[in-house]
Amino acid sequence: MIYFGLSDKGKYRAENQDCFDMCTAGGGMLAVVCDGMGGVAGGTMASELAVARFIAFARAALDASDGDDPADVLRQATDAANRKVYRFAGESEEYAGMGTTLVAGYWQGDTAFFVNVGDSRAYRIAKDGIVQLSHDHSLVQQMIDRGEITPAQGRHHPRRNIITRAVGSERFVTCDETSVPIRPGDRFLLCSDGLTNTVEDAELHRVLLAEEDPENACRKLVEEALEGGSRDNVTAVVIYAEKGGA
Repeated sequence: MIYFGLSDKGKYRAENQDCFDMCTAGGGMLAVVCDGMGGVAGGTMASELAVARFIAFARAALDASDGDDPADVLRQATDAANRKVYRFAGESEEYAGMGTTLVAGYWQGDTAFFVNVGDSRAYRIAKDGIVQLSHDHSLVQQMIDRGEITPAQGRHHPRRNIITRAVGSERFVTCDETSVPIRPGDRFLLCSDGLTNTVEDAELHRVLLAEEDPENACRKLVEEALEGGSRDNVTAVVIYAEKGGA
């Protein structure tokens, strides 16, 4: 696996409330992206706490694993991040009500595992197309699922930034989980909505296939989001499966 991550506060925000991290763990590669909410201080604190706790928990568990299911580890790491943010928010008026999205992936052997809470996303990109592996927990996604609006209408809906589930906003959180086989040449993307609200899936697909270096791909995607008028922080983590395994 070769990988790169990049985050930019954007042209309209005073502070970057996105946070990400990547590391090796248990013979595989681990990555997480969080997009905080709850005011400037709260959003930044929530995303940083969630990323740090998720990585620390998952890395320790995966390194010590004796055949544990990686999906269980990612779910437990999400729970640990939720507890950390929730407790911190309850201890200070300044951070009351803060929370964060979370999307994470773990690439080990011939399988990639994912969890998500909120509307930060995971994608798999290959020559035959782009597939969103996560499912948004948002008001607009609920409307799409009920058939009230189309995905195209959802991209420009005035309430598209309202999420229905977040890490740290409640005592307990439920994450979505999925896993997919890693195929030779697969490319994966974890990102915040500052990217996906501005750059269409077709363009994500084009850039990630065109760029042979994940760093170049990240820089190109963030640049396109900012030039396209994104009013949010923008974060992209790109993972290339060069030989079909981690």
